[in-house]
Amino acid sequence: MQIHLVLPGLLWPSATLLGPAADLALPGLHQLLGYGQRQIADFEPFDRQIARLFGLDTDPLPLGTLRRLGEPATMPAIDEDGDGEWLCADPVNLSFAREHLLLGEFPADDISAAEADELVAALNENFADIGRFEASTPTRWYVRLAQPTRAKLYPLHDVVGRPIKHFLPEGDDARLWQRTLNEVQIVLHNHPVSQAREAAGRRPVNSLWFWGAGQLETAPRTPMAAVQASDPVSIGLARAAGAQSSAPDPAQALAQDTLVVLDTLLRPSLQLDLDTWRNGLVALERDWFGPLAQALRSGRLQQLTLSAPGDRSTLQLRAGARDHWRFWRKPLTLDALLKSMAPPPAVQPTPDQPTQ
Repeated sequence: MQIHLVLPGLLWPSATLLGPAADLALPGLHQLLGYGQRQIADFEPFDRQIARLFGLDTDPLPLGTLRRLGEPATMPAIDEDGDGEWLCADPVNLSFAREHLLLGEFPADDISAAEADELVAALNENFADIGRFEASTPTRWYVRLAQPTRAKLYPLHDVVGRPIKHFLPEGDDARLWQRTLNEVQIVLHNHPVSQAREAAGRRPVNSLWFWGAGQLETAPRTPMAAVQASDPVSIGLARAAGAQSSAPDPAQALAQDTLVVLDTLLRPSLQLDLDTWRNGLVALERDWFGPLAQALRSGRLQQLTLSAPGDRSTLQLRAGARDHWRFWRKPLTLDALLKSMAPPPAVQPTPDQPTQ
């Protein structure tokens, strides 16, 4: 029996600070890191790693269609072939920092359902030629395109906290989507909802971020007997593969071969929210790392594979039921691992010696 655990956000962004998990009691995780076989692989985005586990390696990946397919049953159903082409059209805030225009996400509880409904209605009134907008949650919006796009659109996770000028639409339809983005910003900036938010000292919803273009032309394949996930992309992949998915549950995961996607650390790591990230680690130790380490020691679990996509690289870990017998191996703290993965300090150039 085996479990594949995918943990985006486990690796705190390497360019920020050292010792983010200092003083946290994480014995289960530290045992797994120390006894298992570790490999540091090249950077690959979380969404692409998940899709590849399901046998999808196309470019572009139809992440908009897949995420929409994974939304709750309260949303109108779409066919497993994707029912056309969907884009994620997530509400964001653009703000200036010095000379750069930076993109920021909204926490799940920052936009009310009523605000989202009003803004989406305005988008449908002004951009019917583009497609039909809808909100699955107040912070996850979509547009079903009237015509497929050939533009290259960057995933939201790649852009958060960064200057958007490096991530504007590219490709054959780039001008269309750059112009649409500018027009959307005008409509949202001038909308009474955004004006009221700004007057109340809250960040306005002054832009959208379009991403996830592509059509689902090849059916995904289920990588393991069971899939556990709470993020809609993973759920959409499972549904498109004809597999049942359920919420992450350690006891149920130990009942059969299971792919488990735990994304609770992803948003705090992207937003550099250290307290939430540390609290999430403690919860994962209690619910997952500790029980899985014990299951390996008892032989109930034969193999655990852990994939942790980070901002510069990916940690791949494989731990077997016999690894704890390797007494010469010692537990490895997460902080020690992060320190070993951190880029070397920049070497300051020395001035040239004066010529004689």
